[in-house]
Amino acid sequence: MTFPESIRFLIDQVTRFIAPEAVAAEWAIAAAAALAIAALPICAGKRIRAVPRMFHRLARTRRLAILLCAVLPVAIRLSMLGFAPVPEPSIHDEFSHLLLGDTLAHGRLTNPTHPMWRHFESIHIIQRPTYNSMYPPGQGAFLALGQALFGEPWAGVLVSVGLMFGALCWMMQGWLPPAWALFGTLVAMLKFGLAGLWVDSYMGGSVGTIGGALLIGSLPRLRREDARARYAVLFALGVVTLINTRPFEGGVLTIAALAYLAPVLVRRFRKHALHTLRVLALPAGAVLGCGIGFTGYYCWRVTGSPLRMPYQVNRDTYGWPENLAFLPPRKVTLDDKVLASMYRNEVEHHQRYSSWDRLVDSLGVRMFDVWTFFIGPLLTFSFLLIPWFYRNRRTRPLLLFLGLLAALNLTQMVLYPYHLSPVVPVIIALLAAGMRYLYVNLRRTAVSRAIRFALLLPFSVLLVAAMKHPASQLNLPLGYWERGYESHRDARAAIQAWLEAHARKQLVIVRYAPAHNPDQEWVYNGADIDGSKVVWARERDPESNQNLLEYFSGRKAWLLEADVYPQRVVPYTEP
Repeated sequence: MTFPESIRFLIDQVTRFIAPEAVAAEWAIAAAAALAIAALPICAGKRIRAVPRMFHRLARTRRLAILLCAVLPVAIRLSMLGFAPVPEPSIHDEFSHLLLGDTLAHGRLTNPTHPMWRHFESIHIIQRPTYNSMYPPGQGAFLALGQALFGEPWAGVLVSVGLMFGALCWMMQGWLPPAWALFGTLVAMLKFGLAGLWVDSYMGGSVGTIGGALLIGSLPRLRREDARARYAVLFALGVVTLINTRPFEGGVLTIAALAYLAPVLVRRFRKHALHTLRVLALPAGAVLGCGIGFTGYYCWRVTGSPLRMPYQVNRDTYGWPENLAFLPPRKVTLDDKVLASMYRNEVEHHQRYSSWDRLVDSLGVRMFDVWTFFIGPLLTFSFLLIPWFYRNRRTRPLLLFLGLLAALNLTQMVLYPYHLSPVVPVIIALLAAGMRYLYVNLRRTAVSRAIRFALLLPFSVLLVAAMKHPASQLNLPLGYWERGYESHRDARAAIQAWLEAHARKQLVIVRYAPAHNPDQEWVYNGADIDGSKVVWARERDPESNQNLLEYFSGRKAWLLEADVYPQRVVPYTEP
């Protein structure tokens, strides 16, 4: 696809997205909602005019507003369990994070390499020098919290989502008036906080967003003359959270934040050196020192070096992920056919988009993916006020932060929404600032009353959520969790549950066909493989298979042919 073709493709998809025939139901809801909102002041009179005053009163009670934003999405999502149950993991990243959460819940940072580790190799998992996830421990810590306290890792996801929206509200209170901070958080909550990737998967977008919110929300507070130690501590906590979730993007955002703070801090240090050190530098330094020290210790326990991340071990061993265009592909040799197929896919993908012109060719699709997830057609009106954001001294830094992270993420050949998690608070703050600008400048027009009520009534917030068209209907090459992999997820979960109901411990040996799709991986286990009720293993050569059966001689052995549909397990016999 050439660059002009990619632009035409993007225009065509946007046209389909906003065209009445493509989203007739959504636009019908929008029209009905607009008429209802416009009629409310006429029908309800003084009663409805009290709603904005109540909203402002709630927003000015800052701590209560933060608490409401933290509790509300969790309560709503729990109330939906009757028709939206606890999600099952379906892709590599989720199983990898769950392994790390299970490891931490067992009270250790990593696991010893299993004697039969060749049978347990899997995507985004390292086996040597220790057995663990390739990811940093941020998301795993929340999954471990949910598993340890509630017996369910997904409870940790809910906790992180609640903290994310509380942190978003707190962050925007530093940049915007309280009412718009609360309103912007409600919009975000209904846009991606009650269903979808953030709350119904185990990949951790909310944890990176918490780090970004703490970091960005601390900046205006630290620039004040009366800056307090707790803001320095929250700034440092944001940095530590980003290092342990999205270290690449988080590191760049931290450098940008420090550059924004530097002139004020230097000036303040010259005037009140001891006070600045005592109130700001020492608390932040203590938290940063502990956080960075823990990260180094974690890497040392997992990889043997405090300066080598598990991600690097995975890349050196298996040759993926190759998502950064400026990193040359690793040359590795893999004897497992499925893992080798995954490696070839990664290398081909890297070669396809490693040149600048080809990277730009895919820009339209990647940006459209992010736009549909976070913004959508209705919110686009407020986000198009970029010139005003730049002229406004208060919001200009937010726009610069967004531009920096957006440019950084252009180097990624695949751009999923959770890659942008550190800068999500900036996106939501700019959306809220844009809505505020429209509200203030249109309040004296003929439609002023309808606009005021549309911006302040929860019903209008629900309207914003209703405008998100399902990505699966756009025929876009989006993330594979949105492309019909439910059959693989549900089949694995059903077999796992059926085997766990047996009295004996079980061993499932997975046989893959030569043309197996490596995205549909079956072999994932917990931290304690030998103690697990069900163990999943790869089929290898006859001698190795026999050693595996002898090692797990006390278990019932089953065979699963992953590419025979519908999948089922049968007693294992050598081919």
